[in-house]
Amino acid sequence: MSLSEILNVILKTLVCYFFLIFILRVMGKREIGKISTFDIVVFFVISELFSLSLNEPDTSILHSIIPITVIVILQLISALLSLKSNKIRRLLEGKTTYLIYKGVIQQDVMRKERYTVEDLMCQLRTKDIQSPGDVAFAVLEDNGTLNIISKSDCEVEDPEPLISDGIVVKKTLNRLNKSEKWLIEELEKQNVLSIKDVFLCLALKDNLFVVKK
Repeated sequence: MSLSEILNVILKTLVCYFFLIFILRVMGKREIGKISTFDIVVFFVISELFSLSLNEPDTSILHSIIPITVIVILQLISALLSLKSNKIRRLLEGKTTYLIYKGVIQQDVMRKERYTVEDLMCQLRTKDIQSPGDVAFAVLEDNGTLNIISKSDCEVEDPEPLISDGIVVKKTLNRLNKSEKWLIEELEKQNVLSIKDVFLCLALKDNLFVVKK
């Protein structure tokens, strides 16, 4: 490899390095464990595009930067749409499921998710829980993480919101066998006149936890 080729690779590496830092900043901060399947695909594609450019000395770095820029723009657009629509969010990121709901093991859900009894018991032991009987909720998040809420620590009727950023989460209402009319009446007891004024609403065991916009 000639000196000019070496300098070209070094220059490309520096451009890739600082451009990668820039796009990661633009895409926003998220914990590694919270990265969705969609994010992982984006990162893999970006890494492949960079590697193609670095491995081909005669290829312009723009051949990587342009498609990566397009991908990042698409990712940002999808993230904005996900904030506005629960349907789009579930399509892109998947949805949470319950392996244990209100102390009852959801066997049909475990079969659907290909989650064995051994898998469940292993996850419970990592949380220092000896028996499923001590669990109120075992929530399988969209990134594959299993979060456990023990009965002794549980303060909610359902871990998911009744209202999220002014929008009623109907699946939570359905799980609790409650109607939207009931929700409105309960909000009025806390002097909240409109669902659109609510940023977050959770069903606690004795009342509603409400955060206004």
